[in-house]
Amino acid sequence: MDLTITTSWWDCPGCGVEMELPDRSTSGCLVPCPDCGAAMTEQWRWDTAA
Repeated sequence: MDLTITTSWWDCPGCGVEMELPDRSTSGCLVPCPDCGAAMTEQWRWDTAA
């Protein structure tokens, strides 16, 4: 189990969709909203619990 993965919480200012994504796949990227296609914003991140 990789305990160094950080999780990020994202939301869409356009339609309000919220999602949790692994930080490794989203770091430094524009994340499109799965519902409306607008760019989502990162709200916070946390480390995976042991």
